[in-house]
Amino acid sequence: MNRLDVAREKLARAGEMLRQHGLDAWVFYARNGQDPSFELMFGRAAKLETLVWLTPDGQVVAVCDPSEAQEMLACSLYTAVVPAPAKDVQATFRSLFYRQPVKQLALNETPEDSRCDGLTVGLYQKLCAAVGEDVMARVEVSSASMLEELRAVKTPSEIAIMQECSRLTCDIYDEVFRTIHVGMSEADVGQMMVQALLDHGCTSGLGAPDDMPLVLLVRCGMSHRRPNPANIIEAGDMLVIDFSARFSGYTSDIARTLYFLKPGETHAPDDVRRAVDAAVRAVGAVLAVIKPGMKGYEVDAVGRQSILDSGYPNIPHSVGHQVGLECHDGGTVLGPHRDRKAMCGVLRQNEIYAIEPTVLQDPLPSAIVEDNILLTENGYRILSRRQTSVIEIPYREGLPL
Repeated sequence: MNRLDVAREKLARAGEMLRQHGLDAWVFYARNGQDPSFELMFGRAAKLETLVWLTPDGQVVAVCDPSEAQEMLACSLYTAVVPAPAKDVQATFRSLFYRQPVKQLALNETPEDSRCDGLTVGLYQKLCAAVGEDVMARVEVSSASMLEELRAVKTPSEIAIMQECSRLTCDIYDEVFRTIHVGMSEADVGQMMVQALLDHGCTSGLGAPDDMPLVLLVRCGMSHRRPNPANIIEAGDMLVIDFSARFSGYTSDIARTLYFLKPGETHAPDDVRRAVDAAVRAVGAVLAVIKPGMKGYEVDAVGRQSILDSGYPNIPHSVGHQVGLECHDGGTVLGPHRDRKAMCGVLRQNEIYAIEPTVLQDPLPSAIVEDNILLTENGYRILSRRQTSVIEIPYREGLPL
């Protein structure tokens, strides 16, 4: 799976957007990985000072440090590559700007979303110095709405990568379920999953590449925290794992709830099964209605009401969120009516969401069941393998840690 295929698809769509919005050009300008849209659009972060000039007629001109010019040429994304040290980028930009009349120039700046706000103040000042502050003030427009769509609506290559990412995540879960046992600590389980990620050619999708996932013994608290080596699994325990894998730059976000059978026990107790079934049922209720065109809060209301109808407390978080380059990827949130991104955000075909209406209560039991889906023309396609009941781990006596 080639990330450059994603970049080609994104650049083609960017050209369409420029034509649709009547914009004359779009500038991406960054250094030191500061603009997250570079990874999305060009398959790599900006290292040294780099400017890319896009136009509606398909020009994609990269202005980069001479040491990076050959690498930029080799990827075949650009119609031209101009080697220029940082001190010469302004002059090159000025030349591009005045090559044709520019009445509207899109820049990556917005107060609303950090993922679409990659142009730093210093680099913006360089652009202004190149053409004049008055000229820039007259022509600049925010690219935020275009970037938000480009990030949220997945291309065929992105969908293929994320499908594989979800498959790998589920495979790792299955491997862990076959060997996990009483006597392990939360940290033991977390480290086992990190090693499985490495064995499958992945890294952690949340935090640093070798960060452990959330591994939470329910009786020890359900807050977001690191796995604790002092929290030891006992027979009769519930365990929640919330796990994100990163594959080819993209992530999954899938959570599972387990119960460790006591000696002689054949099934989890009724209260454990009821809690997990309520979470599973709420995921199913969302899947029964979700489709493009819905508002985020409309989806949230369905999952939230299902949990309440099962007799459990109101969910303290959103029912779902977008997944992509990050496991919480911005854009439309499947959240309550008071959330602006849930109120304004409209679901679109080829967006990918994690669905996670949860049972969170004190005292026990609590349950998180989270699956990843792709929105299709009239509904969804599931990317993960759904959890449909509590995962019961047999009592394994005397296994080494």
